Amino acid sequence: MCEAKKASGAKTAASTGKEDGVLRVHPDPTFRDSLPAVVFNSLEFIMSFTAIHYLVWPVFTSIFLYYIHKIGYTYVSVALVLVYLPTFLNNAHKKLTPKEGGMQWDWLREHSLWNLMCSYTKLEIVREAALDPTKQYVFAYHPHGILILSRISTYAGNFEKLFPGIVARALGATPMFFIPMAREICLWLAAVDASRKNAERILKEKMSVIVYPGGSKEIFLTDPNSKQTTLVLNKRLGFIKLAVRYGADVVPTFVFGEKWMYNIWNPPQSVRHFFLSTLKVPLLLFWGRFFTWLPKRLTGKRRFGVVFGKPIPVTQNENPSEDELIQIHALYKEELTDLFTRYKAEFGYDDDEVLVIQ
Repeated sequence: MCEAKKASGAKTAASTGKEDGVLRVHPDPTFRDSLPAVVFNSLEFIMSFTAIHYLVWPVFTSIFLYYIHKIGYTYVSVALVLVYLPTFLNNAHKKLTPKEGGMQWDWLREHSLWNLMCSYTKLEIVREAALDPTKQYVFAYHPHGILILSRISTYAGNFEKLFPGIVARALGATPMFFIPMAREICLWLAAVDASRKNAERILKEKMSVIVYPGGSKEIFLTDPNSKQTTLVLNKRLGFIKLAVRYGADVVPTFVFGEKWMYNIWNPPQSVRHFFLSTLKVPLLLFWGRFFTWLPKRLTGKRRFGVVFGKPIPVTQNENPSEDELIQIHALYKEELTDLFTRYKAEFGYDDDEVLVIQ
């Protein structure tokens, strides 16, 4: 039988650091104080602007290659494309380690420069409980967000500080791995294709996995002006089944404040449905500062944060029944709701802000 034990509520630490079993991290570059404020702010802006627009890099690269072609250096453009092709076609998005041909680049992912982006967004990370490094976990993030800004909580060595000894891979949407250059960024930052086979292989290799159960459908439910935070979760049993089959405890993880970082305009539902069902990509118009993808800086009581709740223990069962999965899923939703309720005021949500799970 598969068993689940309800994690007890944790007190919220009142200050940075450890208190009452809660660990708080405010990622910040170590060189902040050694630079003039104007220099640091410029670096913070450049790093954040460049990183957040990685999906646009292929456009400028294409323009550059076309320019080289037009001025008479066609052979240079062709040579650059031919040099790149083997990397693009190597199926690295299906490989979990560099040893087997993967492109994970821990040095880049853990580099402190990412803390410039954490500093820009004023990210706070809260961990309610230390995790056993000899065990495996399914870290489930909610809500998805438009550009998944919550992923920076795993960069700059922050994940290693929070969960020492735990190695994780993040599951990314398949289309991301077919966009030149953007693909490499995803791979270097330890993301792999979000196929069931990959998810199972991650756990078979004794690693942990980071998932976004709401998927791209949840993007369209993002509404910065609503008092309602909506999650797509009721029918998402896959990550629970994955956890049970491999005996990996489930860590409910809530992302606060990301929905306020962009203005949004949703196209008609028929258009959105076509792009999502046919092309497997979401379509909506959104913008942050200066009408770009640079996130708006939150002001007042509103803050951006990622809270890792206490893990929900499960007992391994390779063939769990649907009733067992539903039971654990119900417990998971209860824990996630409690997590939202405990921390919403701290991150600037009003008392009447509600969490809706559909």
